[in-house]
Amino acid sequence: MKKYVILPIALIVIFVLNTCSVAFCSSLKVKDDRGRVIEILKPPKRLVSLAPTHTEILFALGLEERIVGVTDYCNYPPGTKEKQKIGGFANPDIDRIIALNSDLILAFGTTQIPVVKELEKKGQKVFWIYPRTVKDVLDSFERIGEITGVKINGEQLKESVTQKIKYVQEKTGDIPEDKRPAIFRVMGLDPLGTIGGDSFQTDVFRIAGGRNVFSDIKRDFFQINPDTLIERNPDVIIICGKNTEEIRQNGKNQKGWDNLKAVKEDRILVIPCDLICRPGPRIAESIEKIASYLYPDRFSTYPQRIISLVPSITEQLYLLGLQDRLIGCTVYCKRPEEAESKEKVGTVVEINLEKIVSLKPDLVLATSLTDPKAIEKLKRVGIKVVSLPSPKHFAQIYEQFLELGKITGREKVADKLVVEAKQKVESLTKKVKGLPKLTVFVQVGAKPLFTVTRDSFVNDFIEFAGGENIAQNLNSGLYSREEVLKNNPEVIIIVTMGIVGEEEKEIWGKYKTLKATKNNRIYIMDSYKLCSPTPVSFVDTLEEMVKILHPKKENR
Repeated sequence: MKKYVILPIALIVIFVLNTCSVAFCSSLKVKDDRGRVIEILKPPKRLVSLAPTHTEILFALGLEERIVGVTDYCNYPPGTKEKQKIGGFANPDIDRIIALNSDLILAFGTTQIPVVKELEKKGQKVFWIYPRTVKDVLDSFERIGEITGVKINGEQLKESVTQKIKYVQEKTGDIPEDKRPAIFRVMGLDPLGTIGGDSFQTDVFRIAGGRNVFSDIKRDFFQINPDTLIERNPDVIIICGKNTEEIRQNGKNQKGWDNLKAVKEDRILVIPCDLICRPGPRIAESIEKIASYLYPDRFSTYPQRIISLVPSITEQLYLLGLQDRLIGCTVYCKRPEEAESKEKVGTVVEINLEKIVSLKPDLVLATSLTDPKAIEKLKRVGIKVVSLPSPKHFAQIYEQFLELGKITGREKVADKLVVEAKQKVESLTKKVKGLPKLTVFVQVGAKPLFTVTRDSFVNDFIEFAGGENIAQNLNSGLYSREEVLKNNPEVIIIVTMGIVGEEEKEIWGKYKTLKATKNNRIYIMDSYKLCSPTPVSFVDTLEEMVKILHPKKENR
């Protein structure tokens, strides 16, 4: 007789609810912004985006693998380059779109209405969205998430961007209407075009603490007479583009604009078109950029909540006096000791994405060792990530430190520390100049045996201290004990941590023919100092290296 297990009703309900929250358990009927009802029988697996905005949203929702076609203008994030192109925004190739055999096409804006109608005549399923306010934009994340079967992702994206916008609202919400600068948004110079009250950008200006000088005209985009602009006399002009100074100068040169208050006071803001024109996941970045321009006294343009994924960068942040802004770091960030009390977000290689997102950073500092996919996921949810290249030489250590100072607003502090460190390094190198160069082997790994080549700042430590690295000319750091015996170094430095270092020292001590063994010149150095230097610790480690290579010089 067969036995059957009867699941409790509550358990079944929970299972069904959880399953349906990820996708949908029956056909879904939704209205697009034309008011047309679209029925979706199952989560679409092949998506075509007819707008850069929608492409950004799909990537932010984690649906990049389902995207089979995008426009020529879809250039963000970088993964869009690999996608099949279906033509321009206003005139996509209908036949090419149909050939992609998509389950769902996402369209945008009034310009694409004729395209939408033609595609529908040919049996294509099209969802048209045209947000007119920032709220509409945020809701679109949920709506697209729902129709693609990733509703939870849509809700999370909406919440993440909403929190960033609230940060701005808290700083601009108390500004009276009559104190808000009037903004003219240039949407074309010949003929002169702008936006009205029906554009989502008008709402962007409002949240940023400004007001659209043409918000009373309930249209999205329209052309105006230059005399009307002069009559309204805006306080600020916003133009989009790349060549900031060229665009600003072009604006100033427009006939009659020299009489505008915005031009007289040199208040022309240039923003990348990809940022301000797209009602997508980066809308919070656009709002904050405008708000910080309008009210620099209310906004710090530098990051206030920083997460470091690199031990040496964590130490550098403390040197710059930014410990209060550091809200998280990896488990390997142990210097200075205070860093150990910070929230932990994983390791250098494997980071905890959920933890990072929950901490709401405005800057994450990564390295070339950080998983590129993890970095991309952070960027998708609107988190700024700066990847600093791993320095290979001492000059690059200083360059990285100066760059960090620039990013965080501590440029003067960084400059001062670098100047002092360079002076000390120069003094130490002069100290050993003319002394015999001892041959040195630096061991940074045991199984397999590994060393450093010329392409490493550890090699700089050796050279600056008046030594010669026996492995400097190798292409790879992979080495063998036989090669060490053959080159017979006068000094061996082991940077392997813990008991392994002592074990390695004992092993080398058995090779009685080695000069380093004969003269008892096998040393163990702190791996943090040698492998993760800052400008300050570089000097300290160099001093230690000089003492190791030239003890008699130090004793004089």
